[in-house]
Amino acid sequence: MKLFLSLEKSENNDELLNIVNHNPQITVTDTIEENTFVLVNGPLTHLSNMLLRDYTLADKIEKILLVGGSDSYGDVTPVAERNIYEDPESAQHVFLAGIPIVMFGLNVTRNLENRALLPLAYLFKPQIFDTEECGVFVETKAAKTRGMTVTDLYSDKQFDKHYVEMVKGFDREELGELLKHA
Repeated sequence: MKLFLSLEKSENNDELLNIVNHNPQITVTDTIEENTFVLVNGPLTHLSNMLLRDYTLADKIEKILLVGGSDSYGDVTPVAERNIYEDPESAQHVFLAGIPIVMFGLNVTRNLENRALLPLAYLFKPQIFDTEECGVFVETKAAKTRGMTVTDLYSDKQFDKHYVEMVKGFDREELGELLKHA
């Protein structure tokens, strides 16, 4: 499988890179080609800029696996998670691009030793994840809620478009087994 990585420098991402680079089932690409998965752990600035330069990339992306956002709370502000908060305009652009996104938000990653590994596990065993389709809008204007990922998961009022699979939980035992053999 083809994987494009958009990562910021961190120990968690170093561990992810080590696993990815030693897995013969994954081909890391420098460009987005047909049927490419995009794994993002950091702000969405780079991916948004790529999509602005070449809108045809959206049709080539199989799914975006995003570590970021939340369905309920934040880590930078009471409602905003850092990867979205750092560039909410780019995040909003990516969420509205019509590309399927699997969102590994703070609501499921907060207590993990390395939250960057969840999307990798999803690539190999998506059935261990509990997800729900939803619409997501990123708040870009209001001072108190800037960077908040507003979802329609718990609302009677639904957004028109649902491009996001929000990860709501996962089988910890299965995840541990999978990562032990990665």
